[in-house]
Amino acid sequence: MAIEKVLDIKETEAEAQSIRTEAAEESRKLMEDARKEIVDIAQKAKEEADEVYKKALSKAESEANIIFDKIILNAKRDCDALSSGASRNKEKAVSIIVERIVG
Repeated sequence: MAIEKVLDIKETEAEAQSIRTEAAEESRKLMEDARKEIVDIAQKAKEEADEVYKKALSKAESEANIIFDKIILNAKRDCDALSSGASRNKEKAVSIIVERIVG
């Protein structure tokens, strides 16, 4: 009877060790799976952030080009107006000079 109990205890100890080994292996596997999932999530987040950045940059460039074009158009109009005014003043100045010299 005592030998049977010793054998039962040894069998139980072996079974407990086997359960601990399996639990440790399962724990390592779960940790590795979690690490891989974290890496995947981080990579996807980086890709999404890059895409958002590219879209925002593209939108900002487009808006900047529109503003730039408006500024250039307004500057061209101002230059044309100044040039036109200068031409009229030039004609008046020439007329006045001709009157004084000929006149």
